Amino acid sequence: MAFIFYDTETTGADRCFDQILQFAAALTDDDLNVIDSFEIRCRLLPHMVPSPGAMVVTGVRVDQLFDLQIPSHYEMCRRIHEVLTAWSHATVVGYNSISFDEELLWRAFYLSLLPIYLTNTGGNSRLDIMPLAGAAHTVVPEGFNWPINEKGRTSYRASA
Repeated sequence: MAFIFYDTETTGADRCFDQILQFAAALTDDDLNVIDSFEIRCRLLPHMVPSPGAMVVTGVRVDQLFDLQIPSHYEMCRRIHEVLTAWSHATVVGYNSISFDEELLWRAFYLSLLPIYLTNTGGNSRLDIMPLAGAAHTVVPEGFNWPINEKGRTSYRASA
């Protein structure tokens, strides 16, 4: 079975009201050798106001949000759907993807009138690495160099 590793960059951290600005994915074989990769970004939807913090984290410049050379949100969603469909049957893998990235992806597909449950139907399964990191810390706390957040607790965030 193949693996699809993916991540999104968004206008903010609200799953209900923000949008995906960039999507990147890599298709690997069972031995994690990269077979193919895909990356796309899109323009800002007219009703969106991006979070300044998200703009700093993603490195997206304001002029990029309105660049007509960059695909529209719909065009990006259609292309993501095409690529993921072509790469199916696979295990779709992300970090904090089930509770964040997938919900944004589902909403984006829904707004684009595309089938939304692509990551867990049609022979695909999904895996979120973030809960695995928590389980690994519980079982083998000394096995990794775990970052500590500002409250003095172990952090599983992608950027501590």
